[in-house]
Amino acid sequence: MADPREPSHPPSDPQPAMARSLRGDRSAEDRPGRAWLAAAFLFGMLLVAAGLYLWRRPPAPETATSAVVVAAAADAGASPAVVDAGSPSPVTLSDVRVLGCHDRGPTKTPADQCDHLAPIEQALSRAIEQSAPCLPPSGADENIQYVADVSFSRHNLRITLPRAGRSVKDRKVVGACATAVRSAMQAVPLDGVDHRHSLYKLSVVATYKK
Repeated sequence: MADPREPSHPPSDPQPAMARSLRGDRSAEDRPGRAWLAAAFLFGMLLVAAGLYLWRRPPAPETATSAVVVAAAADAGASPAVVDAGSPSPVTLSDVRVLGCHDRGPTKTPADQCDHLAPIEQALSRAIEQSAPCLPPSGADENIQYVADVSFSRHNLRITLPRAGRSVKDRKVVGACATAVRSAMQAVPLDGVDHRHSLYKLSVVATYKK
């Protein structure tokens, strides 16, 4: 006969409870690892996004001053490296005057009725400004008159420096300035310049500061 004190049901197996306890411990240990992985993933995404932004970001624009200096240098045909935006110009120019214009024949047009050759006048002014170092400092202001004879019929442009229009007496200095301005004006095209007459005489006076 069975012992009446013996329980009718076998004692519960302790192993399932132990297994659940072990799984719970593993889950608790895995949670910090998953958190580190998530943080590392987010950090990597931030690095990738920052790299893409820096790669696609447009370059910083140049300052207005440097852009103006480079454009002016290119327009004048000079190297931007020798242009100093902070230094004053060593030469000042008068307005370009039209001394005369005419066509073939005895009839001549009064100077005040002549039209202006804007591209030629601008090119002449730039050439004189670009060639300003041709006159070394002398301790006093010096003047040189530049005269441009423009012939559309012969398709040429000639630069002269009249003796009566200059205070510079040194022939070598005058010759150096004439050569520099003539060299700069050789590349000026006459084609496409609006004009009413065949021949023009233009004048501009340059004052070189001491």
